[in-house]
Amino acid sequence: MPEQKLKLAEGRSVPMEDGSVWPADGATVEVTLYIRRRLADGDLVAADDEIAEPKGSKPVDPPTPEDPDTSGRKGRNGGK
Repeated sequence: MPEQKLKLAEGRSVPMEDGSVWPADGATVEVTLYIRRRLADGDLVAADDEIAEPKGSKPVDPPTPEDPDTSGRKGRNGGK
């Protein structure tokens, strides 16, 4: 069976299959029927859902209405 790193969904408390406490930082487990049920119920989520922004990257802002049109199009009427 495949393995996946999973963590508790916010506000949820779920025991691991062996009855131990699910670690707060997540655990890599085999995806068994029990785990699939916990995922379907929303008790567990993939730990890699949190995508870290690369260091040094800067978010790109969408153009504002004051910015010139750089798309090459001439407006709604095709420049007529």
